[in-house]
Amino acid sequence: MGVSNCEKKILAFTNNNSSITGSSRVGKLILKQAADKVQRVTMELSGHSPFIVFDDADIKKATDMAITAKFRNNGQVCISPNRFYIQESKKDEFVNLFVEKTKKLKIGDGMDPSVQLGPLTTKKRLNEIEELVETTKKEGAKVLLGGKRPKGFNKGFYYEPTIFDNVKDDFTIMKVEPFGPLVPMLSFKTFDEVIERSNNHELGLSSYICTNSMDKAHKASELMETGTVAVNTPLVAIAEAPFGGIKQAGYGREGGSMAIKDYLNVKYTHLGLKG
Repeated sequence: MGVSNCEKKILAFTNNNSSITGSSRVGKLILKQAADKVQRVTMELSGHSPFIVFDDADIKKATDMAITAKFRNNGQVCISPNRFYIQESKKDEFVNLFVEKTKKLKIGDGMDPSVQLGPLTTKKRLNEIEELVETTKKEGAKVLLGGKRPKGFNKGFYYEPTIFDNVKDDFTIMKVEPFGPLVPMLSFKTFDEVIERSNNHELGLSSYICTNSMDKAHKASELMETGTVAVNTPLVAIAEAPFGGIKQAGYGREGGSMAIKDYLNVKYTHLGLKG
């Protein structure tokens, strides 16, 4: 696969120690360039965050949290939740309430304070979202809401928030980062099962957990193979805290006191006194 002009410009920055935020594919291209000079780079790459709702969670609050996290910037955020795992006994309640609340979101000009969902960034992104929706339907998913461009928009790259049911772990949408307003809903039975399924991904940037059990919250957050974990909150990235991923989501950290360490070299001097 060729390298675009934009990617060539990004690669030019590898002349010095550098930090990159982008896709895993571009990150690998930069790593190959940096390897020739044994040069350090800090990488914040792609994400495919799981969103786990346990049966002891407050479902109303969990749906509010899910909608805030998912539809921020219309899903075009690296830490946007992309795989929704709801414990079996609460799945119908969660999904029905999520659909009901999503229907009320207003699509339009992002500069309008009353709008919650703006457009996608480019024509290419819109085409890829449409293609992924069609692929997900062909693989057997059921569309509960959305699945098309909204009516009344004759320009701009708008797409409806789209919710899927009957999704399986091996579907394309569960592997490829949507980077858009697509929501696949799945269920799980046990704690161990959902942790294993959530971690079964090459990307490990962020994860979200909803539970009223402190024991479950601590245990789940420790077991999640992600660089950041949000428990009962849609907010996970703040300037004061380290932010970054593991696996193919990158390495190194931005934010907090740890951020500067990737740009420092440690020097040890052993000084012997004369005499």
